[in-house]
Amino acid sequence: MGISANATFSQKAFADFFKLDYPLLSDRELNVMKAFGVLDEARRIAKRSYIIIDKEGVVRYKNTRPSNRKEDVLPGEELLKEVKKIN
Repeated sequence: MGISANATFSQKAFADFFKLDYPLLSDRELNVMKAFGVLDEARRIAKRSYIIIDKEGVVRYKNTRPSNRKEDVLPGEELLKEVKKIN
């Protein structure tokens, strides 16, 4: 996947701001969004989705929301419940 210098910089800034210590993915060619079935073709962006992948690389949970609006955000407690089921 091609990662532009700007994408790399913005991802580093995002990771630094939130103190993340795991890699972030840039999907400029939309391959990953297509593979996970979360691409909004018309807008060329990902639909709001939550995907939990276990340590073996198996998708254990996927929830794609009806829109990217604030009211369609998955509540944190619901997502945490799903994470706990897997662990």
